[in-house]
Amino acid sequence: MAQESPNAKYDHIYAIIRLDRDVISGGIIDRNQVMVKKVVLSKEKAEQEVDRLNRLNSDKGCEYYYQITRLE
Repeated sequence: MAQESPNAKYDHIYAIIRLDRDVISGGIIDRNQVMVKKVVLSKEKAEQEVDRLNRLNSDKGCEYYYQITRLE
């Protein structure tokens, strides 16, 4: 993860993202293969949710990760 630095204009939030690995063909990702599952307010909650979802869905051909973003 890149270093997070505060933003004076916007609050930070964390998007939980799902990537469907099994449907990637030829190295090209279709936008339908990436989905924002939910957004949470803390990094700790994002890490916990990503871990939980990856454990729960490990055999379903998808991977979860989080990305920091800003709430406008």
